Amino acid sequence: MSSLADLAGVGRDVQVRGLRVTVTGVSARGLASLFRRFPDLVGAVTGAGLNISSLVDMGPEVLAAVIAAGTGSPDDEQAEAVADRLGMSDQLSLIEAILSETFAGDPEGFMKRLENLAGAVGVQTGPAAD
Repeated sequence: MSSLADLAGVGRDVQVRGLRVTVTGVSARGLASLFRRFPDLVGAVTGAGLNISSLVDMGPEVLAAVIAAGTGSPDDEQAEAVADRLGMSDQLSLIEAILSETFAGDPEGFMKRLENLAGAVGVQTGPAAD
């Protein structure tokens, strides 16, 4: 039988500049932190997952923060600085893997499950009522 401890460090390896970087995806804590720091990021998360063009429009600091969070270093200024200095191709490779790991390869299904959970605990989803 496995335990949560067996999952430590489990993820997907991505080759970046000849090194293997482990991508674990963004955890609930990491996502909450990103939403607090970048409120516009909430709007980029849609029923189809993360809208990449919205993410790019928000600026390189958001991309760097998502990369740091998705590689196990949320809110780590040093990790964000390294992510910010990577070339766009390397950033894109990491973002693709992070999205896949975060949304378990099924962003639409993930968002539906999240909406169902929110509804079950009484949280309204969708557009806010005026």
